[in-house]
Amino acid sequence: MKAGTIQINRGSRTMKSASALALLYLVLSVQPLEAAAPKQETLRAWDDYIRILNQNVAKSSAGDSQFLWVDESQDLARRVLGNEVVLTSHDPKNVPQGMIHDWVGVVFVPHATLDQALSVVENYDRYGEFYKPLVRKCTILARDENQVKLNVVAAQKVLSVTAAVETEEQVHAVKLSPQRAYITSNAVRVREIADYGQPSEHPFPENRRPGFVWREVTVQRFEERDGGVYIELETVLLSRGIPAELRWLIKPLADELPRRLMISVLSDTRSAVLQETRLSPPQDLSLAAGR
Repeated sequence: MKAGTIQINRGSRTMKSASALALLYLVLSVQPLEAAAPKQETLRAWDDYIRILNQNVAKSSAGDSQFLWVDESQDLARRVLGNEVVLTSHDPKNVPQGMIHDWVGVVFVPHATLDQALSVVENYDRYGEFYKPLVRKCTILARDENQVKLNVVAAQKVLSVTAAVETEEQVHAVKLSPQRAYITSNAVRVREIADYGQPSEHPFPENRRPGFVWREVTVQRFEERDGGVYIELETVLLSRGIPAELRWLIKPLADELPRRLMISVLSDTRSAVLQETRLSPPQDLSLAAGR
């Protein structure tokens, strides 16, 4: 994954227009579809992709490859140390009737330690506070040493459309050394919610789902060095595919919305660590996204 710099233009009229049309398509297309559950060939492509992801996690944890994506270049490290939230994304081709979205982002928390960062990230009971308004609920269902099972409800509103998802997450935390750790999270159950926040709120039937999120896996990596802690987040999602004739319109939105969410989550994580450890926030924060 190679990164350049693209400054996000949140006020773009073109983007707003495309977003409105794309969202209109997504909303209207939910009704006429006979089924919106992932096909077996789609799930096989997902399983293959996650198998490679897990292999890469094992290699980087064992020291057989670089641990952090930020170490790919000196420019990336310089930008992150300069208080940027730096992102890159990779969308694999040839996923039958679906899309796999893979984003990686990094922030740096100066003067923080690994244990301080982990104490915040593993404080799941306060996720509704740390990641407001994205996370609406986070409940610990079970805990066994470094394994945690969570129930999470997340919602994102764009224009007049609210996409809400309830997941059951299996979380696994590993501390590799006093300076390094990683946390993986696998959504073992995903339910998309209709009419979220309304009296008529209910889960979509499995064969009538919008398909915003079919599967989800995240990997967080932490490394203490350079006078602080690097926090890296990789989010991999499987979603419904986009018809070829509308891909030119909807694909930019499908890329832009997750990019905004990644920036928000990483920024919120850094703010929470700074707040909980009573550290001074960095100055002249710059947000950038790489492709």
